[in-house]
Amino acid sequence: MFFSVGRTGYQSLQHSAWPFEISLGVVGLASSIVMLLHGNMGIWIPMWYDEVSGMVIMFYFSIFILMHSIISWWMDMVFEGTFMGDYTSFERLNIRWGFKLFVLSEIFFFFFFFWAWFYSGIGEISVKFVGKWPPVGVKAIYPWRVPFLNLLLLVSSGMFSQASKWAVSCHSKELDTKKSGHYKFAALLSMMVSILLGLLFLWVQSEEYYWCSYTIADGVFGSSFYMLTGFHGMHVMVGLGFLLVCWFRLLWSHFSFRRSFLGLQNAIYYWHFVDVVWIFLFIFVYGWPHKLLTGVWLWTY
Repeated sequence: MFFSVGRTGYQSLQHSAWPFEISLGVVGLASSIVMLLHGNMGIWIPMWYDEVSGMVIMFYFSIFILMHSIISWWMDMVFEGTFMGDYTSFERLNIRWGFKLFVLSEIFFFFFFFWAWFYSGIGEISVKFVGKWPPVGVKAIYPWRVPFLNLLLLVSSGMFSQASKWAVSCHSKELDTKKSGHYKFAALLSMMVSILLGLLFLWVQSEEYYWCSYTIADGVFGSSFYMLTGFHGMHVMVGLGFLLVCWFRLLWSHFSFRRSFLGLQNAIYYWHFVDVVWIFLFIFVYGWPHKLLTGVWLWTY
C-alpha cells in the first residue's frame, strides 16, 4: 500500500550517514585523479605478484564508496517517501529547495571553470595584440560537426525526459480510465529514449576524445577544455543514473495519482541543467576558438 502525499506537517526523519560517505568518496576520487595527473605522487604498494599503485586502489575504492552511498541513499528516499509516507508537504518543500541549492552549487562549480577558460583565452589574445586562442600549434575542434551532433543528442534527450514527465501528469489524471496504461507506456518509452540518447552522447564524446589532436597536457587550452568537457561528462553519467532510477520507479508505478513525483521532477531538472551547460560549452568552448557564436563572426585577430 502506497501512502498519499496529502499529509501535511513536519515529519522528523532519521539521521543519514550517506552524505558523509559521499563526501569521502568525492575526496578520494579527486585525490586519486590528482595523483594520476602527477605520477610522482603515486604510492606504490608491493604485492606478491606485482606492484600496484596506491592511486589505482584509492581510485576504485572511492568509486565503490560513491556507488554504495548513492544507491543506498536513493533506496532510503524511495522507501521513506513511497512506502512509509514520511514525506509530508514540509518534507517535500525541504527536498525541493535542497535540490535547488545543490543545482546552484553546480552552477558555481562550472562558473569557475568557465572563468578560467575566458581568463586564459582573453589573456592569450591580449598579449601585444598578436596572441592566438587557441595557442599556435593547437587545432581546435570544428564546432558544427561532432559538437553540434552532441548538442542535438543532449537537447533531444532533455525533450524526451520532459515528455515523460508530461505523460506521468496525464497518467495521474486518467488513472481510472483505459488511457492510463497508454500514458504509462508513453512515460516509460520517452524516458528510455532519453536514456539511450544520453548514452549515445557519451559514446560520441569518447570518440571525440580519442580522435582529438590535443590532450589535457597541451597547455592551458587543453587542460581547460578537458576539465570543462570531462566534468560535464561526469555529470551526464550521474544524470543518466538518476533517469534510470526514475525509469524503474515508473515501471513500478511509484509516480501516479495523489502521490508526488518529486523524484522525477528533480531528475528532469538536473538533466535540463546538464543540457544548458552543454549549450554554453558548445557556444564558448567549441565556437569561440573558431570565431563562431550562433553563426556569426565575433572576434578577429
